[in-house]
Amino acid sequence: MKVNYKKIAGLFMGALAALTIGTTAYASKTKIADVSQYQGSINWSKASKDLKMVIIRVQHGDTGDADFSIDSKKDVNAAGAYKYKVPFGQYGYAEFSSVADAKKEAKDFYKRSNKHARFYVLDNEHRKGKGSEQAYVNAWYKTMRSLTNKPLVYYSYQNYVNVHKINYSKFDGSWIANYSAKPNVKSDLWQYSSKGRVSGISGNVDLNKALNSNVASWYSTTEKHVKPSYFTSLPANKKVTTSKAIYQYSDKNFKNRIKKITAGKTLSVSSVVKSDGNAYRFQLTNGNFITANKAYVSQ
Repeated sequence: MKVNYKKIAGLFMGALAALTIGTTAYASKTKIADVSQYQGSINWSKASKDLKMVIIRVQHGDTGDADFSIDSKKDVNAAGAYKYKVPFGQYGYAEFSSVADAKKEAKDFYKRSNKHARFYVLDNEHRKGKGSEQAYVNAWYKTMRSLTNKPLVYYSYQNYVNVHKINYSKFDGSWIANYSAKPNVKSDLWQYSSKGRVSGISGNVDLNKALNSNVASWYSTTEKHVKPSYFTSLPANKKVTTSKAIYQYSDKNFKNRIKKITAGKTLSVSSVVKSDGNAYRFQLTNGNFITANKAYVSQ
């Protein structure tokens, strides 16, 4: 049989090229960026080849702030990242000026965030209130923790943390900006440049480096694992016990808070209902509502 060596060589080189292209594409998926409306229209098909994780802005401040805005690209960016399988978290630029304001900002940020976000970030770099900045940070964290079991990450720049002596140890991770050198404060993710480049994004973009393996835990957890688990039926004895401090509301959508209920309290319930967002609630015998999230109540 006559062997066509040229044909064999061609096939080999073609296979080698395909393998090289595939390996290069995989190897290039190493960048971690944060994006907002200022990056314009992102080509997520291309960006996904570069990005192993992205952090998407949701809002700047909140209602009542003179410069409040909802990021005009938050939805399209979340949809693009999700479609092309780029794990993403979301962040809100905080402008809270009181404990009450911090709580409200956290609730509004959570409502505006995408359900596929793997984690949430407090962007704390704007000192606005006259009270304790630490108290505002704590209030934001506590409110968000009452709403989700997903990782909560603290972001700021090195000098801000040092000047205001912010303690963010309760957060699941930290993300610190410092463009001159590695941060001198605890940091899991380091924002090291504002002039990075990513395929599919025109112009500059912030780039970040993971300083330890903790960062992977923010986004590697499957959505099924972090999705809240609810009681969907009434317990036989019509009693539930709070395993954590929760709040009682007059409506199923939790817009009107009535009072706080401490952990360890046994409550009488009359029915199970769903909020407009499809979250399960227990209705108490007094007509008010509490969460049916298994992380907060037990039967």
